[in-house]
Amino acid sequence: MKNCLLCKSDYEEVKQRLTMRQVVETYGYKVNGKGTCLCPFHNDGHPSMKIYPDNKGFYCFSCGNGGDVIKFVSLLYGITNQEACLKLIEDFALPIKTENLTYREKREREKKIRERKDLEKFTKYAYGILNLYRQLLCEASRNPRNSHFVEAMQQLTIVEYKIDVVKENPQEFYADKKAVRQIGAIRERIINWY
Repeated sequence: MKNCLLCKSDYEEVKQRLTMRQVVETYGYKVNGKGTCLCPFHNDGHPSMKIYPDNKGFYCFSCGNGGDVIKFVSLLYGITNQEACLKLIEDFALPIKTENLTYREKREREKKIRERKDLEKFTKYAYGILNLYRQLLCEASRNPRNSHFVEAMQQLTIVEYKIDVVKENPQEFYADKKAVRQIGAIRERIINWY
């Protein structure tokens, strides 16, 4: 590994690009269907290390070790967090330039990370709003006497389509400003539902 300094955005980018499960399995630990595996940090005979979904990290219920992908590699190889981050960049061939960055390149990298975080935040928000609205529409569609019955019949398929788009192609949805405004309108509709 080359000797260089990493900035905060480098650590964030590594964490964004790699899932906890991907890292654990690459380094030889099989994760079962329950999201647990044998802990490499103590003599483990029964899977006691939980690998959390959505990049929430890991935690061993026996020895108490936990953290993110960088902390895992750091503990696994007995190296510093910086060395672990560089190891991950090398082992996974991540397109992260770690040497001789210009000020402009650092700013661009930080901007991309901010944009990625904004997209993730919006995706969770939009998915939650659309799912709640779908539940309300489903409830209304069961009773023709419900004051929202007609709205449910008209909007249910459209909302289900939007949920699929948010899940499958969040970038496209987020780029469509009209669709983003509609999420705000749906939120207001939910608030005034009853």
